[in-house]
Amino acid sequence: MEESEESRRWVTVREIREHFSLDISASSAISGFLQRNYSGTYMSFPYRVERIERVLIDARPHPQTIKKYLIAKRPGTMRKRLPRAEPDQIPEIHVQIFTDHDAVEHFDRVLRIKYAQENMQE
Repeated sequence: MEESEESRRWVTVREIREHFSLDISASSAISGFLQRNYSGTYMSFPYRVERIERVLIDARPHPQTIKKYLIAKRPGTMRKRLPRAEPDQIPEIHVQIFTDHDAVEHFDRVLRIKYAQENMQE
């Protein structure tokens, strides 16, 4: 969306897989992420799923139903960070809090690395 400067766009899981050069085994994870984003789980993610539609593809002899997701850029990404305790204050706490935002950043980083590696091989 940033490349085409669109504020919203219809996408399918297949289009996302092809854009990031992922195999078919990633489909359920992508679909689950988009479904959870639609229900409002990932408030820190810069895009939101506004609508989900089922589309019947008349591919003879086996028609198929797929989902389309209307993706829109959030007006202002909410990046809420929880305050971290200093080790001096509470010596028992040494674990960092891993938020949804951190998970999305990690997911994006993995996809960028995979995309870069595949482009280097070509």
